[in-house]
Amino acid sequence: MKKIISIVAMAAFIISCSDNGSSKVETTSTDSSNTMTSDAMADTAMKMDNSMATMDTSAMTKDSMMVMKEGKMMMMKDGKWVKMEKTVMCTDSCKVTTKGEVIMKDGKKMMLKEGEMITKEGHMMDKDGKMMDMPM
Repeated sequence: MKKIISIVAMAAFIISCSDNGSSKVETTSTDSSNTMTSDAMADTAMKMDNSMATMDTSAMTKDSMMVMKEGKMMMMKDGKWVKMEKTVMCTDSCKVTTKGEVIMKDGKKMMLKEGEMITKEGHMMDKDGKMMDMPM
């Protein structure tokens, strides 16, 4: 009987001490000046950059956004770029033609350059998504 109890105890000890990788938990205690390895910091920075890029892109490419792309005017519809088929009137009364010409409500004209965008509201952005001043 003592042999069976000692074998069970040894088996339980071995099983509890074995590292099968399924429930490995490491805990470390550090002070408030916690330091990260450069790999961990780079990984964190990459994740932040990617999430920001995604956020900026989604904000810039909402439906009715128009862009000069490869010399053609394209419009975002249902999450896809499609060729503009007709002149679009923006809510600020400017017009955007299928050739990329923006006609202000006072009659002044300007051409969009490659990558420049304009929203349905008439807000213009450069190819990096930064707001542009409208010509006066």
